[in-house]
Amino acid sequence: MATPEAPLREILKSISFTQLPLRHIEPFFEPEKYNTPQLFIYGSPPPNSKSSLPTFDTECLRTLTVLKFANYGFDVQYTNEPNGSPNGKLPYLLLPNGQAISSDGVLKHLEESGHKLPESGLNSEIVYCTMVERNLVPIVEYIMWVDSIGFEKIGNGRYLRNYPPFVRYMLGWFKSSNVVHDLQVRQTEYGAALDGQVLYDNAIRVLDSLLILLGDREFLAGAPSQLDACVFACLNIIVEAPVESPIRTALLRTDSKYEPLVSFALRVAEKYF
Repeated sequence: MATPEAPLREILKSISFTQLPLRHIEPFFEPEKYNTPQLFIYGSPPPNSKSSLPTFDTECLRTLTVLKFANYGFDVQYTNEPNGSPNGKLPYLLLPNGQAISSDGVLKHLEESGHKLPESGLNSEIVYCTMVERNLVPIVEYIMWVDSIGFEKIGNGRYLRNYPPFVRYMLGWFKSSNVVHDLQVRQTEYGAALDGQVLYDNAIRVLDSLLILLGDREFLAGAPSQLDACVFACLNIIVEAPVESPIRTALLRTDSKYEPLVSFALRVAEKYF
């Protein structure tokens, strides 16, 4: 009989086991192998879609645009399942070696792989980025997931259409509730009712600041940057989403003072997409 000091193998032998595992079962499915990095984003565009945008998700479109700004080689994979991401959120970048990188780690990966974004000439870029994320991104999320028409056409209709009806509406309700909660936590002035007019007013003030910043330059930061990618994503989703909204009307009306910003977004789309 084995003593307490005996090695594990001796103990196993005493109970008729000679090696572990006792039985090896090959996996039914091998993970797909890729030769180029794959960016997984929300999608895909619904049938007969007239939009040229690959996604109506701000973070997915922003990350995709950053990669294009950096001339980084990758392919796009559409999915509605974020569970493969390191942080459980889309987008994420899957490298050929199997490493998955969340959107927060994309910039670091670009630097380490020799694809760093060009240096921008804007010292206050981080200030503008924060302003856009706090005031322009929320209006896009509100249009997609809280506004009833946007929820039906984009949130439910585009991103959850592959699920059975009951599951689709349950997932949509959870997503809408999370968006409202996140907006209220980030900015308490939105209040318990999450007034869309407050969101609109905040977004308009940001557009006024961006209009002054842009001037007659090609890019907001002087060169392709995180700020340009984020503003491009927001503006194009607002303009191309099949949902009428006050912010869309302000951007597209004939005498709109924001025409330079719309032209900026269209230039980026034409050049990089």
